[in-house]
Amino acid sequence: MPKALVINPNTSSEMTADIEATARRVFQPPWEVVVAMAPAGPESLESWADYHLASVCVMPLLEQHADADGVVLACFGDPGLFALKELFPGPVVGIAEAAMSQALPLGASFGILAGMGRAVELMDSLVRTYGLEARYAGSVSLEMRVLEFETEREKTLQTLTRASRKLRQRGAEVLLLGCAGLTSYVQELQQQVEMPVVDPVEAGCRMLQALIDSGLNTSHVGLFARPAPQEMKDMEHLFNPEAARSLGRSRQA
Repeated sequence: MPKALVINPNTSSEMTADIEATARRVFQPPWEVVVAMAPAGPESLESWADYHLASVCVMPLLEQHADADGVVLACFGDPGLFALKELFPGPVVGIAEAAMSQALPLGASFGILAGMGRAVELMDSLVRTYGLEARYAGSVSLEMRVLEFETEREKTLQTLTRASRKLRQRGAEVLLLGCAGLTSYVQELQQQVEMPVVDPVEAGCRMLQALIDSGLNTSHVGLFARPAPQEMKDMEHLFNPEAARSLGRSRQA
């Protein structure tokens, strides 16, 4: 029975519950799915500092769920994705890379519905990292904090609809929800706009499912080759004993 590990790299229990609802809709029996929240760290991820801190906080989850066949990283910033690809033996999918990949056959260009204004630059950088600038119509900020998506539902849907129309004016033909916390809005927004709306959480789960069903895995011969053994010094000065051992073991010979 295949098993998927879906990681929410922030510490919002409400967002974790939304992610789990989507993941369980995708991973039907005989699949097993475990949805795990970061054991510590920011409640929402809205900056490079948040991303980098969260990428370290989730690493012990790989050891705790080592029996998983693959991993979905459920944050649209894909924080720490490349490190997880290096360290985990099975396929690891970031929901942003999955959502962008899913958008390509659906239209000539995609646009991203982002959170705060700062997120627009983060999305621009992510698109450049994946080399998809030629298919990118840009991002529009909702000017809302990520955690507001859970508490301000009517406002969020109205703002998503307005931002979607702005992206259409910029040439977008496909919309990407630029936050895992928006996963519960996809059906409502789809009723308001004519363009396809891609839910990144569902896209990530379905991509991992397809990879495992196809017997495919992350290539570990180049960019994502396993890191060379590395001596870890004084880890206990920054981490509790359990975390220090876990992070240290990931780099042992």
